[in-house]
Amino acid sequence: MQITSIRTRQVDIPLPAPFHPAWAPGRVETQIRVAYIRIDTDAGIHGIAGHEFYGAEEQAVARIAVYLSGEDPLRIERHAGTLRYLWPYFGTAVWFVEIALWDILGKVAGLPLYKLLGNVSDAVPAYASTGQNRTPAQRADDARRLRDEGFRAIKLRIHNQTLADDAAQVAAVRQAVGNEMAIMVDANQTDTADAPLEGPHWTYHRALQTATALADYGVGWLEEPLPRHAYAELRRLREASPVPIAGGEVNQRFDELQRLLLDGCYDILQPDVTLCEGLLRTKALATMAHAAGVLLTPHTWGDPLGMVANLHLAAAISNTTFFEFPHDPPAFPASTYQQTLKEPLVVKDGMVRLPQSPGLGVELQDWIFG
Repeated sequence: MQITSIRTRQVDIPLPAPFHPAWAPGRVETQIRVAYIRIDTDAGIHGIAGHEFYGAEEQAVARIAVYLSGEDPLRIERHAGTLRYLWPYFGTAVWFVEIALWDILGKVAGLPLYKLLGNVSDAVPAYASTGQNRTPAQRADDARRLRDEGFRAIKLRIHNQTLADDAAQVAAVRQAVGNEMAIMVDANQTDTADAPLEGPHWTYHRALQTATALADYGVGWLEEPLPRHAYAELRRLREASPVPIAGGEVNQRFDELQRLLLDGCYDILQPDVTLCEGLLRTKALATMAHAAGVLLTPHTWGDPLGMVANLHLAAAISNTTFFEFPHDPPAFPASTYQQTLKEPLVVKDGMVRLPQSPGLGVELQDWIFG
């Protein structure tokens, strides 16, 4: 089998209402911008994958095609080495290529990827991952509605100037849903040391005070409480915090995530297979985390095919927990996020089931590649 062509498409998906991402205060988003790849072979089998559009995908894939055209797509470890070689030039825009190769492998084997990777479970518990910083009353209403939709867990964004305002949102949600939903919170602090963002910039002391305050509400984890390279402070916080500490989604190199693990920075590691050197390395990281007694739950807020790839990883490892399911209506509903898929993922009774077709198990709408 040989690769005959590699194509990319940029797709802009309009959002039904203006979306105000908590991780970028002051920014308003009106669309989701993604990049897709399709790798065709002379056997009539193709592989697909997606990536949050950063602008380098088309150029990266054109360069990668020079190395992969005419090659056997099943030599994934070899091709991953090529991607690592090209990574310094294009960043994370290279890794969705590896996912498309896995999609081909699964189709050749006639199995969904999670069964090739380990097959711990056929369904995983999901949490509704909200993306905006809303008032306590709004989030209480949101949580009740999400509970009625079938979710048994929710993640809130706490990105207020004061701890009192952050705690008030969590308190309101806990009062609204009682013990019917698990609650996680995300502070989105990992980029604050590197980017000129508005909003609160947490110190170690603010992070510890917040963790202490949230313990009263049975919070499942506090996510991204400090900058991504604050290894010593993260370890110190993890040791002192009464709630589990999570993060790692923006630490994109394998060696960075390995250091987070070995330095004891997190209770829950959150890599993304489309950002962190693909499925091969992220699966290896999950094995290392398991040996260290650390959970791994993938980050999925990027594109829907990336979410599917991360779901396959989650179902193939035993040291995981709630799976991130982006869903924050009315501005960012899952139906909009996944509208490029012929068969979107759904959450039923708190669980998201794995696609059973070979490879990723999903296909893009015909109008994307024709």
